[in-house]
Amino acid sequence: MKNKYLAVFALIMAMGLSSCSTNDEDFETMQKPLLKSYELKRDSNGAYSIDFDVEEKTGVQSQKNLNSLTNEFHLSKVNYDAKGAYREDVSLNDNQLKIGFVDAETGRNTKIQVEDENITFAKGTTGEFLNEYSVATNEDGTIQLDFKVKENVQTEFVYLDELDIYQVHLSPGMATENKFSKSIEMPETGVLKIDFVNHKYFGKGLAEIIVEKPKVIIQEGEDVIGL
Repeated sequence: MKNKYLAVFALIMAMGLSSCSTNDEDFETMQKPLLKSYELKRDSNGAYSIDFDVEEKTGVQSQKNLNSLTNEFHLSKVNYDAKGAYREDVSLNDNQLKIGFVDAETGRNTKIQVEDENITFAKGTTGEFLNEYSVATNEDGTIQLDFKVKENVQTEFVYLDELDIYQVHLSPGMATENKFSKSIEMPETGVLKIDFVNHKYFGKGLAEIIVEKPKVIIQEGEDVIGL
């Protein structure tokens, strides 16, 4: 009889542990990032903006981190209906732009960092070839790079394996296309680097000057720093 009670007790404990394990798995499955998608864009006038969508019942608090000069968006679950689409105009600070999404639900954060020149005050330099560009998320987790160049600009995509950088080389020359789109896999490191490399030629000897701007770095994960 004693063995019978022990067997029943063991069965009950096993069922309880199995139920807890199932609930934990269900919770992890249900827990998903609050940030659904985003698009960072620079228009033809050099103005930057960020559009992003969040999950239902997600609160968004925006603030400027005065230490890192990062435009932060803190996302958290709320018990009321909230808007799902946002748009913010953002600007460069000393040729730097930093945007951070902080997910309080999953701890998975996103940081976008841009190094660029204000083309309003830099006519004839880095704004000479590139007209506008944007980086955005796709549903499959890849990053979408779209950009438009001015007339008579040649474009070449290059991947530097040793530096893990995607480059877009722009130079003067005959070209039939001026709009380009490329889907890029996010590296396993969680850090994606995209550089626009401008090749310019000056003087009778056609001396080449290379300007690498704008530069974009996208970081994703729980260990994103600088937020």
